[in-house]
Amino acid sequence: MGIPRVITAMTLTLFAVSGCATHSAPTASPASQPLSFQNDLQMVTADDNRQAMVLDYDINASGIAPKGQINTWAEKLVNELVLQNDGLQSTQPLVVATPVMTEDYDQTNTLGMQLQQGLMTAFHAHEFNVVDLNVANAIRVTHHGEFLLSRDWKKLPGDLPVAHVLVSTMSLTPEGILFNGRIVNITNNRVVSSVQSFVNGQSLSGYLQAPQRIETRDGLLYRHETAQNGRYTILGDKQ
Repeated sequence: MGIPRVITAMTLTLFAVSGCATHSAPTASPASQPLSFQNDLQMVTADDNRQAMVLDYDINASGIAPKGQINTWAEKLVNELVLQNDGLQSTQPLVVATPVMTEDYDQTNTLGMQLQQGLMTAFHAHEFNVVDLNVANAIRVTHHGEFLLSRDWKKLPGDLPVAHVLVSTMSLTPEGILFNGRIVNITNNRVVSSVQSFVNGQSLSGYLQAPQRIETRDGLLYRHETAQNGRYTILGDKQ
């Protein structure tokens, strides 16, 4: 007999709500105003049925994640790599290696690692078959969170069927940074696409530091007559 009681209670509640709907509600005091929230800079309240019930998706206004300068740079680099491509098919696996410094192929920095992530995203936007080498064989569950990415080669798969890799170098200058990238077929070292680019240092203010009169490079201290004679450096990079 418990079920009929529930149905009766719900029915009475519906009658009560419908009865209240036929009468205009009195003006609520400021302390009892309904909760509201901001939606695209417009105030939405519980009384605004049109805005509260309809969810608009505007891809130009708020449907795409915001991007920074380095993301835009990565997209432009990939756009030219796709334009110059003469051998890589979108269905073939592609690995994006971390950009390195021209003077040391074993050295990278925060800018290079972040640019690598942007290049991978841009290639995927062009519907290329991007392979992420940093995905480990198993997820690690710890007290600090659940992690799958790794830079420990012992935890990464070693038998991925990849034949094309994007390799790239960066060079710092007094005006900014030079970038050279190329997609290489590692079975025969053939270059199937390439791109070269220069970015003014002021465009990457969050990653590059303007030239200084005194700078440290490779453990040596350099003193210049003017700051213009120096070169840009990576913020947070060990000199």
